[in-house]
Amino acid sequence: MFILHLALGGCLKAPPIDFGITADSGGHLAYVVDAALVQAKLPGVDRVSIVTRLFRSADLPSVHGLRSECVTDRLTIDRVDSGDDRYLEKEALAADLPAFTEAFCRHIAGLAVMPNVIHAHFADAAAVAIEARRRFGIPFVYTPHALAIDKRRQGLGGAELDTRIAAETTAIAAADALIVSTRDEAERQVPAYGVGVAGRIHCVPPGVPRRPDAGGTATLVDRLGDWLDRPDLPILLAIARPVAKKNLAALVRAFAADPALHERANLVILAGQHGGQSSSEERAVLG
Repeated sequence: MFILHLALGGCLKAPPIDFGITADSGGHLAYVVDAALVQAKLPGVDRVSIVTRLFRSADLPSVHGLRSECVTDRLTIDRVDSGDDRYLEKEALAADLPAFTEAFCRHIAGLAVMPNVIHAHFADAAAVAIEARRRFGIPFVYTPHALAIDKRRQGLGGAELDTRIAAETTAIAAADALIVSTRDEAERQVPAYGVGVAGRIHCVPPGVPRRPDAGGTATLVDRLGDWLDRPDLPILLAIARPVAKKNLAALVRAFAADPALHERANLVILAGQHGGQSSSEERAVLG
């Protein structure tokens, strides 16, 4: 079996993942890579490919300009050149989608063996997978990762949100199957789009991979005393980009307002990484 994952946004490379190096380089990268790593070990799986955009930027690692990156003997990260080798986000990425779709279909046509299935991550990848299915007959699975429908219920709006919801609706309707991570997605969020998904939606909560013991190698945990008065206490860990929608300020306020909690635990927040590309909002928060 040949499984192809398709994810366009962010800085996708072999582990370790550069979380927060750009605004689009979030937890979905680990989801994609870890899923592919596990699938590549399964009996009956001959090959797994993660396809993403090829780009080059002086501010980002040069690996993103490589057409192929070998992760294991059965897993590769393959980068497709759309003709625009800049790093792109949001509106610019959407504008590049037609060119990327054509380049991706050329990539598929040039393979010695066709994928048995495409796993599309986010609605932009689903749009590409829809066209690939039309041309080559390859079924596709869709994982939305983050859905926009709740933003409309919160009173937010605008053309950008409407466009995103329309793309997500198309992806949900067209997918041969959907894989989501939580019951809330499966039972509330996806059905809110008004598209029948009975028998097509599957909830598969992602696990946490076990890492081998570093064997005496110093880690960040060993340096907690640099920042914490009582590093021996258990840790409440939050990992998120420093933007308003992640609500980190509310987390800090809730922690500080509970004396019993901060007597028993430390709150540790990892909010992005310094030194990479970031939005103006992130730069303002990080100072």
